[in-house]
Amino acid sequence: MTEARAERGLVAPDGSPVDVYRALPPPIEADAIHAAIPAGGSILDLGCGTGRFARAMAALGHVVVAVDHEPSMLEGLEAVDRVTPILGDLGALDLGRTFDLVLLASHLVNDNDLGRRALAVARAHVTSDGAVIGEVYPPGLDWAAAVGRRTTLGPVGITVTRATVRADQLDASVRYDLEGRTWDQRFRARLLDATALAQRLGDADLAFDRWLDADRGWFTARPRQGAGSISTTRADHGQ
Repeated sequence: MTEARAERGLVAPDGSPVDVYRALPPPIEADAIHAAIPAGGSILDLGCGTGRFARAMAALGHVVVAVDHEPSMLEGLEAVDRVTPILGDLGALDLGRTFDLVLLASHLVNDNDLGRRALAVARAHVTSDGAVIGEVYPPGLDWAAAVGRRTTLGPVGITVTRATVRADQLDASVRYDLEGRTWDQRFRARLLDATALAQRLGDADLAFDRWLDADRGWFTARPRQGAGSISTTRADHGQ
């Protein structure tokens, strides 16, 4: 291993730095997700990374199957009670069973290449009365204003260093800093307004249910059978 690679640590093929994801604190959204499904309900965590959500949901009493395509991300999850890690291709996953909740964090829904497939896989693995909970870039986010502004999650610093928006396409880069080390990651995504999100969900035979947060960054969807429509003027959240 070269000195530069040793300094940076393992980096997944999509540019995600493993050390950074391992250093992130438990997600603040865990309680809202916990409240949205039955106590002890089963969860499929798609694109689980290092297991931030899987660990938090298991600690709240849920049984979690955590799937990622990068072996280094899954290391250590096999030792966590109520978590079963699976190395697999998210876009072609078929576990032959369904779950009370399928979780799509880290803006998988916005992904240009994987977004539609991830939702189709989620629909195939959710029970008829279950839920899909996903994270999206909030539609009102001012990307130009975000450039250069450093935010923190635990010990990790996060700075958007570049962001170009053309129509609904985002091309951006983010810099992570942790204990004197830095990583740069480029990403592209489709920005989804209420109509586009409803269409993307509908293509997977899912219907929008409600927003979980006031910023409209987390939503609940359900298999099509009388779910509600997206409100473009307010966020319905809480229980």
